[in-house]
Amino acid sequence: MNAESLPWYRYFMPWLLVVLLTAAVAGSFVSGYLALHTNDVVLEHADQSE
Repeated sequence: MNAESLPWYRYFMPWLLVVLLTAAVAGSFVSGYLALHTNDVVLEHADQSE
């Protein structure tokens, strides 16, 4: 079998793109979950001029 007759799933680049896009979608879901289910933290810091 030569390289021209291989099906698309035998190539590396389509799988790399699928993995990168899937990781981006999973990361956005994790970020959304954390944004909705965790408390916002307000940090108090002293003014340097005082």
